[in-house]
Amino acid sequence: MRTVLSMLVAVGTLAATEAMAQSPASVGDREFRPPSETGQASRSARAQVREQTRDQSQRPDRRDARNARAQQRVVAPDAFDGSWSVAIITRSGGCDPSYRFRVEIIDGDVLYEGQPAGRVSRNGGVSVNISQGGQQAAGQGRLSRDQGTGIWRGNGSAGACAGVWQAERRD
Repeated sequence: MRTVLSMLVAVGTLAATEAMAQSPASVGDREFRPPSETGQASRSARAQVREQTRDQSQRPDRRDARNARAQQRVVAPDAFDGSWSVAIITRSGGCDPSYRFRVEIIDGDVLYEGQPAGRVSRNGGVSVNISQGGQQAAGQGRLSRDQGTGIWRGNGSAGACAGVWQAERRD
């Protein structure tokens, strides 16, 4: 099917080219200028392009504005640095209904009780894995400058548990 369509397009193009060659004065409603006039049209068209380019260089480029907005959304990793209070809330499983603990974030690294536990990305995405005494939990979510939310799953002496977490900056 594609081959037939390609052949039809090629034949149509050849026919149009041949019609223009046989009737150089006009094809349909389009008027063709003699060679002496086409040079003038080309010069005026080039002048218009130069004018438009000059106008565009004097006003801010849209891409620059978009890039500036994107850079504002991307925060430096140390923007999340400090002491955070994290509350976990159990939604399923036999774990404690809620529990609160403190973490530190230094240069985007999440530390729990002084040990590396996860990482905060430039856009605030956070991923942590905490284990202690045969229990482990993994969480994902997002931080803003002063708070965050996400989900967690874990295993421990009570079996498998899952829920949500909320964090707030403490300094």
